[in-house]
Amino acid sequence: MGKRVKYLSLIFIFFLAVICEASELNSSILQISSKLNSAKKSDIVRIYHDLKSKYIKAIIKDDKEAQISAIKALIRGSKILNIPYAHYQEELSLLFKEVGYKNYKKYEKKEETHKKKLRKSYIKSIASFKDKVVITLNRRVDKDEVKFFELNSKKRYRDIFDIKTELKFKVKKISLRDVKSIRVSQYNANTVRVVLESSRAINSIFSVEKNKITIRVDHKKYHKKDKKPYREIYSTPLKREKIVIIDPGHGGKDVGAIGYKRFREKDAVLKIALKVGKYLKMYGYKVYYTRSRDIFIKLRNRTHFANLKNADVFISIHANAAPKKSQYLTSKGIETYFLSPARSARAKRVSALENRADLSSMDYFSKQVFLNFLNREKIVSSNKLAIDIQRGMLNSIRKRYSVTDGGVRKAPFWVLVGAQMPAVLIETGYITNPTEAKRLLNPYYEDILAKGIANGVVSYFEKNR
Repeated sequence: MGKRVKYLSLIFIFFLAVICEASELNSSILQISSKLNSAKKSDIVRIYHDLKSKYIKAIIKDDKEAQISAIKALIRGSKILNIPYAHYQEELSLLFKEVGYKNYKKYEKKEETHKKKLRKSYIKSIASFKDKVVITLNRRVDKDEVKFFELNSKKRYRDIFDIKTELKFKVKKISLRDVKSIRVSQYNANTVRVVLESSRAINSIFSVEKNKITIRVDHKKYHKKDKKPYREIYSTPLKREKIVIIDPGHGGKDVGAIGYKRFREKDAVLKIALKVGKYLKMYGYKVYYTRSRDIFIKLRNRTHFANLKNADVFISIHANAAPKKSQYLTSKGIETYFLSPARSARAKRVSALENRADLSSMDYFSKQVFLNFLNREKIVSSNKLAIDIQRGMLNSIRKRYSVTDGGVRKAPFWVLVGAQMPAVLIETGYITNPTEAKRLLNPYYEDILAKGIANGVVSYFEKNR
C-alpha cells in the first residue's frame, strides 16, 4: 500500500511540474506581450522576436494555451509594426478548434468585421516631390493593401499601383522627374489606381509607414547592371568566410513536379540554384552545391554533405505544384519553409509532395532524430533565415513583377532533417501555374529571383554575426 501511495505521489508531482512549467511559459508570454502598448518602436521589434521564440517553444512543448497567448500577442505586434498577420489569424482559428474553444466562430466573425472596416478607407491627400509621391490615408495601411505590377510595351512603360481605398476628391496635376505622366483615379469601388508612365523603364518602388504610402522613382538604377555588388552596402566585414550549401531539389530519376507544358521542376530549380551560388560567391561567401548537374541524390545525403562541409546555412530550392488541374490558375506565390511539425493542411500537402522522392529516408530518420533537431536554437535561427530570404525575394521581384507572398511557413521536410545548421526550403513558385512556370524558365526572372535569395542570406548573416 505504501509503495502504491509513493508511486501515485510521484505521478502527481510529475504532472504538477509539467503544469507549472506550462503555466510559467504562458505567464512569461503574457508578461512580454503586456509591454507592447507602451514600448518604443525599436523595443517592439525586439519584443516581437521574443514572442516568436516563445511561440516556437510552446509548439515544441505542445502547450496550446501558451500558443494561443503568443499568437494573440504576435497579431497585436504585427498590427503595430504594420506586418501582415493573416497567417497568424489562420493559426489561431485552428488552435481554437483544436482546444474546443466555444467562441472561435465569434472570434472569426470579429476578424471578418475588422477586415471589412479596413476596406473602408479613403485618401486624405496626395503630395508630389522631386522623386516621390506621398499618399496619405485616413488610417494605418497594411502593405498587402498595395499591389504593384507593370504593363510595358515598345517605348511605353507603365508602373501601376492598386491601393485598396477610395478617392473622394479630384486630383490636381502631379509630376515626377523623368516620368512623363502620373494618373490617379478610382479604378473600382474598392481600388484606387496610380499609373506612372514613361518612354523608358521607370524603376519605381513603394513603401508603407503608418497611414502613408510613398511611391519613389530610383533615378540611379536606370543602368542594367549594378556597378557594386550588394555586399558593399554593408560597412562591417564578415568575421569569417561563411559557408552556404545550396540544394537544388530532385534531380536524375526524380524529376519533381511536372508543370505547364511539361516543364520539369528539377530543371527549373537547378538553374536558379546555380545563379544563387553565383551571387553569393560574388558577395564573398563560400558556396557548395549538393548537385550542380542532373543527378539523383538521396534526401539524407544532402544534409549529410552540408554537415561534412561544416556549413553555416543550408538552402533547398524547389518549385511548388497545385494538387488538382482546377487549381492550376489560382495556386500561385513564393513561400519559404523551416523545419517544424506541420499544422496547416497546405503545409502538410507541400511537405508530402517534396518528401515522396525518397521514402527510404523516412525510415532512416527515426522519430527521435527528428525530435532531436527540433531544439529552440535551430528552429529560431531557421525561422529568421526563412524570414530574411522571403523578404529578399519579394523585394527583388516586386521591382519588376507582381508576385503573391505565400509567407514563411513551418513543415516537416525530410530534406531538412539532420542538418546541424539553420536550414530552409524555398518554393520559388508554382510550376503548374502558366504565368509562374514561364517565369521560372525565364533567364531574367531567374536572375532577379536568385539575387533576392542571395540578398536574404546576406541580410541574415549581417543580423546574426
